[in-house]
Amino acid sequence: MDQITGKEQKHHVILHYLMNQEMKANWNGQIQTMTVTQELPGGEEIVVDWSEVWPIGPGSTFILSKLLARYLELHCSFIKQLAPNKIQLHVDKVLIAKKERVNPRFTISEDGLVNVTNIVSSKTIIEANMFNIPTLVRVNFEDYRKRMMARSGEAGTMDIFKSGMERKFDVVKSTQRILFIKDASSGESYRSLEEGFINYEEEIEEHVDKLAMTARDKKIKSELILPILYKNELEEIIPIGYYWLQTKDNFITTEDLTFYQVQIAEMIERIKDANLMTTVEKFPVLDLSATGLKLRVGNSSLVETLPKQKGILLELVFKLQTPFRFFGKIAWAKKEESGDLLVGVEFSGKRTYAEKVRFEENIEIIKNNGKSAA
Repeated sequence: MDQITGKEQKHHVILHYLMNQEMKANWNGQIQTMTVTQELPGGEEIVVDWSEVWPIGPGSTFILSKLLARYLELHCSFIKQLAPNKIQLHVDKVLIAKKERVNPRFTISEDGLVNVTNIVSSKTIIEANMFNIPTLVRVNFEDYRKRMMARSGEAGTMDIFKSGMERKFDVVKSTQRILFIKDASSGESYRSLEEGFINYEEEIEEHVDKLAMTARDKKIKSELILPILYKNELEEIIPIGYYWLQTKDNFITTEDLTFYQVQIAEMIERIKDANLMTTVEKFPVLDLSATGLKLRVGNSSLVETLPKQKGILLELVFKLQTPFRFFGKIAWAKKEESGDLLVGVEFSGKRTYAEKVRFEENIEIIKNNGKSAA
């Protein structure tokens, strides 16, 4: 949002756009409608009518908001009460959204009319730069490392990427490709041109013949570094770790490589399944548009985890109707003093034509029954 600071600019906005306009007032989560009835000389004080008397004193602050062509906020300080239904306010700040809202939001005026339920979310946030391995990841890493060892007969390493590792690990992480040196004692094995594989000579170290001699001295037959790629709720691919194997007894074959890849894919699915939870409670939708919604969440687990997440699956339920199933991106989250969490969700993914029509019909009903939401 852009902030208007000049007195003349404030005066212009109030006089030309807000006089005799109803605005939504928010004080510590309490909501009522107020109407701007007068601007006092100087352009920084206004008189508004209110219907509900709040127990506020001089210096108490709250926000007046209005959706015009753009969303607008007045950040105000209470000065004094002039009459039972009139108060005088100082306009501390005027904020205007940088862009016009393409899809207006509409307040849900009837309790229970629209709810969200069956929220599928992650228990633990899995990301590329984890400092500590979450328990469910650590357990699966060790389980599948042992499965790999049963195949190779040699102990490999399965771990998360950390700072200060050898360059070859950094390249595997950044490219998300496989490092496979079938014969570590042959310089030719360091020059892979196969798609999906790293060319060691070009991307890591050009003195491969020297490396081959070192491997021969250490009796290393093959080397493999497989990236462990986790796909998050936004379908983003995240390199969370690696499987590293240097063999001294046997060469790693292409059949071995395929086996390891299958095992890692299976492990990732197992981690994803174990990391998902479904919350079946109903949570009220406060306002709704064609592209998103705002809901209030009171579940203590979701209050803690949702602000850290990028997206969730949810069911949007209009009263007495079949639910709409959506994937939603978490646009913003704000914890209230009550402990509840307000969450802004942006719809993502495609709908069928029939779903789109039914959804738009419901939006129209909400529009006709309620008011535009700031």
